[in-house]
Amino acid sequence: MTDQQKDPLRRRVLGWGVACAPAEANADIGRDIRFVTTNGLLDLACVELIDNLGQSLSIALTTALGSDLFNVGYGFDGINAIAEETNPVLMRERIRIAVIKVLRADPRIRRIVDVKLEDGRLDPITAGSRILDVRVAFETLSGDTYAINIDQIALGAGQVTTNG
Repeated sequence: MTDQQKDPLRRRVLGWGVACAPAEANADIGRDIRFVTTNGLLDLACVELIDNLGQSLSIALTTALGSDLFNVGYGFDGINAIAEETNPVLMRERIRIAVIKVLRADPRIRRIVDVKLEDGRLDPITAGSRILDVRVAFETLSGDTYAINIDQIALGAGQVTTNG
């Protein structure tokens, strides 16, 4: 199947959504809906395909598990690993498992290929640290394999870059 033939399948599988950008660049205060002006009219900005999936994963990984009152199973449990675990090796493995749980919860992901904590250090995360880089590789239901870097997931707003 050629890329052109796969495009309709990708659109169905990966979908689209309203673009949500961090509310403030250097502060973890949440996300805000983005607007665009089209033909002189104000409209919602949209993301689609892998950008939509990346945004969804970023939001899930920056939402504490159980903090959504309407879906208490939604979110990332890595904060508990940081708070509870004293062994740095076990803490990083718990964070990695928490990332895997978020990926498994997304119905658009068929198979997880790899999950890496990018810094590779075994040191404990220091107090006040707000950055934990994660690189995930997965296969979607459309059969495409993607690698996504999700920066600052532990305690800050996620920034997603994609390698398709």
